[in-house]
Amino acid sequence: MKTYRVTLTGVSEMFFGRPVLEPKLKNETHEQHDARTAPQKVYVEQIGERKGTVYIQPFALKNGLESAAKRIQRPIPGQGKSTYSKLFRQGVMCVEKIYLTDHSGKPLTLDDVKMLRIFVPSDGKRGSGKRVWRTFPQVTEWAAVGVIHIVDPKIDEEILTEHLVEFGQYIGMGSMRVENGGIAGRFAVESVDLV
Repeated sequence: MKTYRVTLTGVSEMFFGRPVLEPKLKNETHEQHDARTAPQKVYVEQIGERKGTVYIQPFALKNGLESAAKRIQRPIPGQGKSTYSKLFRQGVMCVEKIYLTDHSGKPLTLDDVKMLRIFVPSDGKRGSGKRVWRTFPQVTEWAAVGVIHIVDPKIDEEILTEHLVEFGQYIGMGSMRVENGGIAGRFAVESVDLV
């Protein structure tokens, strides 16, 4: 198994959409509840030396790589029409939280996250009927360092980098990301380093 540390720099804003389980207060409208609980849509470290730092779940990195592999459909040399999609699904692990910083390296906290009110489809599907106001947490400047464990030896550094670049350009991270028809979550790959 090989482990890579990847450094990513956001080139578009990122929106957060962690599910909120807190119930509405008595006489609270959906819009009021959404605005009040919007900060809960952001993952924030609760313990240790990084307490208070905003982070992304590690599966966002793994899922993005899988989506990139499906998009690229690069064949595995010597294996006919088989592509890397299955290898990225089964042969990659991402288990460490991905902590966010600004471009200078300062850890992002909830104080750095802006709340943006947007008029969106009530069911989250483009083109559907009813629209409602929703509040989305947003950062406009972000960077991250993620750790990727490669179990399958057929995924080398060149293949990993190619898929990360595709992920950053055409998939993105967070809510309203490029993959889902949005404009957010794009990033550039600054480095891919073997640990």
